[in-house]
Amino acid sequence: MSGHRIRHWSEVIAQEIIDRKQEPFLVASGITTSGPMHMGTVCEFLYPSAIVKYLKDGGHRVEFVFVGDIMDAFDSIPKPLESKPSLKQHFGRPLCDIPDPYDCCKSYGDHFLNEVAGLMKDLEIQATIVRTSDLVKSGKYDTYAALFYEKKMKIEEIALKTAKMSGISGLPEWVDIVMPVCENCGRISTTRTTDFDGHTISYVCDKDVKYTRGCCYEGEMRVADHRYKLFWRLDWPSRQDFLNVSAELAGIDHHTRGGSWDTTVAIHREVFNKEPPVGHRFGFVLLQGKKYSKSKGIGLDVQELLSFVPPPLIKYKLFVPDIGENKEFDPTGNALIRLYEEYGRAAGAFERGADLSRAEHKIALAYALSTDKRRWRVDFADLLTYYQIYGDWEKVRDRIGDEKGIAYLEKYVENWIKEEYLSEEYVFRFKPTRVKDLGEEVLAFAQELNPSMSGENVHNLVYSVANKCDVNVSAFFKALYTSLISKDHGPRLGKLVAAIGVEKVKETLINLYSGSQS
Repeated sequence: MSGHRIRHWSEVIAQEIIDRKQEPFLVASGITTSGPMHMGTVCEFLYPSAIVKYLKDGGHRVEFVFVGDIMDAFDSIPKPLESKPSLKQHFGRPLCDIPDPYDCCKSYGDHFLNEVAGLMKDLEIQATIVRTSDLVKSGKYDTYAALFYEKKMKIEEIALKTAKMSGISGLPEWVDIVMPVCENCGRISTTRTTDFDGHTISYVCDKDVKYTRGCCYEGEMRVADHRYKLFWRLDWPSRQDFLNVSAELAGIDHHTRGGSWDTTVAIHREVFNKEPPVGHRFGFVLLQGKKYSKSKGIGLDVQELLSFVPPPLIKYKLFVPDIGENKEFDPTGNALIRLYEEYGRAAGAFERGADLSRAEHKIALAYALSTDKRRWRVDFADLLTYYQIYGDWEKVRDRIGDEKGIAYLEKYVENWIKEEYLSEEYVFRFKPTRVKDLGEEVLAFAQELNPSMSGENVHNLVYSVANKCDVNVSAFFKALYTSLISKDHGPRLGKLVAAIGVEKVKETLINLYSGSQS
């Protein structure tokens, strides 16, 4: 598949890593664990995992490291935690110093980082997870804090240059280099460095950051006390350097002109005198045109989503488009049915392997990155149709086969129906009803049905009979649907008839319109 001219984004990025960096490779990513995960934040580890898998499948030595920034300041209560207003007292403090609101983990930050670890397991992703608090305590940042003090003029020069690129005048606050944790109130977002010599930090806790205010305490600490963090634009290149990161992906917000990625690149080249890691941006995940945001209550959290959509399908959905595109992810109605259909075609292309078109190559590789094995072969729309008719999985398995595939998908179908995510045409039951018009034509259709017919043959028969009887095709479809399920529309008619049973449909319609039933 790699011989095709148009390459999948994973191939392009992986090749850049191979060309620019030395093996073993290290792909990194990270997140501030400020609340429950949603699809937007899951991208932080899904996209890097695809690069890692592609490199591993190609025989390269590669590791995936995921950094949880639990030393970042707590600045807002996510919508799912609005019932816990006592959290406001912790505004401005590092996430690792805030009690877990669910009383099951060491801290607030640890709770949601553990949630990330659980989601990685659910999504079959392996990564080494590290905490910024542990990195700080182990002294990883100490030499960088001293280096940045030593080269503060260069830092200011970079700060001015990147600020100008983004349309901001003056020096941003991160040229202060360090953010100490106030030993009086425990806040990190409200402290201001008054003096720093690379080893000792003097500070005053007097900043008003809108969501909280400092306590006005003045203090002093040593870098070796490890109660500080570097400002983000210095933190990011520092950890990339000491972890020896080969590549790191990040969202569009980091890759804006003059944004944190531009600063990171400049720090690597002008302060560390090294080439930066390979960097690429990824787009947002949208729900009905809006960016997923758990703090604003937009979109499902990922645990909810995993109850409706199998993990390989989630990964496939995000891996198919170009990495820089925004992706619409709606796990309801016909959008999900179409996704299942495309996934099935991708699986078939991957299994075929040879002589793929450019489009097939793209979806086959996205499939390969999403899973190592095919979990089901049953058509999801068929499964919905059969389950709506029989309401019993044993009967469905008897009719369709693919026992393992159905067992894998059962819970998704049930949850989808329970939460009323079905598109309207899939909400039905077998309920034969006579129509006032076109009854003779429906009877003619029934008489031509043959038990050996496939769903496609049945569907084509509708057009054939409509043509013979000189009736409007759309009206004829409506008459057939009403005759079977008391609605004028539903699942694809051929599949519906096949699910009910061609022989049963033939007998039902003949009895319904021959006068033997009223």
